[in-house]
Amino acid sequence: MAFDLQEQEQIAEIKAFWDGWGKSIAVGLLIVLVAYSGWKGWNAYVESQSAKAGVLYAELDKLVEAKDIAKLKIAVESLKKEYASSAYAPRAALLLAKASLGAGDAASAIAQLQWVISSSKEAGLRDAARLRLAAVQLDQKKFDDALLTLKANEENGFAGLFFEAKGDVLLLKGDKAAARESYKQALAKLPKDAPNVKFVEVKLEALGNS
Repeated sequence: MAFDLQEQEQIAEIKAFWDGWGKSIAVGLLIVLVAYSGWKGWNAYVESQSAKAGVLYAELDKLVEAKDIAKLKIAVESLKKEYASSAYAPRAALLLAKASLGAGDAASAIAQLQWVISSSKEAGLRDAARLRLAAVQLDQKKFDDALLTLKANEENGFAGLFFEAKGDVLLLKGDKAAARESYKQALAKLPKDAPNVKFVEVKLEALGNS
């Protein structure tokens, strides 16, 4: 009975974790991993892009800070339309997705994330968008959709995060055995010093690490 209570508490913590998505360590971790798995060429890539697109992108931070979602949407859609092939466009879409979620507009966030997945030239950004999209789908209890989104990662550096996210989906779907195996795969793929390793270990321990 004690273990059952502990397990319920751990599952409740995982649910709470996803409820706070966008303000939790997951977002910070995604930012770190995007930087780790493909951001190295960012400076060189930016230099080859249109100066005007760069100016437009720089203005987005001001709109995010002002929480002016209406103007942010207009600016992002304009950038995507005029400079869809630039490095700025998918990053702008990710900014809008995050802001939209913060404003409670999941539909807009989903649309932006799907655009990044289908349009970005950078595998790391596509994987980051998949993880964020799966988190939204999980929050909506669309478990099968989330698993489909997480079916495969492109960048090796994202493998551990994908397995962890799959484990969370499977756990909340009720498939504890599959969740356990996914968490084990996550630990095998994550760097030993990754900030979420301990969290995965806690989730695995709650399910019985056998």
